[in-house]
Amino acid sequence: MITYFSKGVWMSIKSSSLFLALILTISAGLAFNGYVLAETSSDNPLVKTFEAHGGLDKWAGKSTMIYTLDGFPLSPQVAKPNKSTVDLKNRYNLIEGEGFTVGFNGLQAWAVPGPDAVGLPTRFFNLGSFYFIGMPFVFGDSGTVITDAGTATFKGKTYRVANVGYKRGTGYTSSDDYVLLIDPVTDRLALIHHSVTEVPDVDRVTWVFNEWQEVDGLLVPALLTFYPGWNPEDPGEGSVTVIRNVSFSDDSPDPSIYNPPDEAVIDDSPEIH
Repeated sequence: MITYFSKGVWMSIKSSSLFLALILTISAGLAFNGYVLAETSSDNPLVKTFEAHGGLDKWAGKSTMIYTLDGFPLSPQVAKPNKSTVDLKNRYNLIEGEGFTVGFNGLQAWAVPGPDAVGLPTRFFNLGSFYFIGMPFVFGDSGTVITDAGTATFKGKTYRVANVGYKRGTGYTSSDDYVLLIDPVTDRLALIHHSVTEVPDVDRVTWVFNEWQEVDGLLVPALLTFYPGWNPEDPGEGSVTVIRNVSFSDDSPDPSIYNPPDEAVIDDSPEIH
């Protein structure tokens, strides 16, 4: 059974300022306009993970990714089904949901009829929602720094660990970090937790990749669960997101679909580094 945030969990997140911190933190490493893949070597702890998910070369050969999200947890509006069309070469995104359309053309993030209809800052939703769907491949982006961090447990199971950071100036919040827990048998990404630097009494939040799906030879998320915290033995109540109708194309979308229409409200919030 699919569950979303209970009213109490959602209100707790929003009222505790964790909501804003998530927005700032998840944006780490997001805006790689005209991005290139980082150089990977045999001692990169994610080499086997990239291969287990289909390979960075195959990912880099794709130009468009389309998918539908059900239950993205950070606002009631975006928890409803919404469709993303992502230009993988430039990380442009067009998201069409119930009662809203948002887009990002590399320069402008915009919303119709406006951000209140989305319930999230426009730039964050455009870039942040894709970032998790693009894992683990987004960790092959230029500017990413990956190190081996030994092992860790979650719900009693032991995983290999890789730490991910960013060179200064990468994305919107390059000071943030991700910790990746990798299945030692399959080499697949199992879960991540990442820093929440803006709230002193909140340390980490967690995303678990419960199920994967193979599309055009690439293993991409099918179901993931968000937990507001890092409590590896007892994570508590989670919020489930389903990713469906995934497709790839070798051709890029028409770039004009990412441009704001006349009635769009532009997100003019500053970048954060």
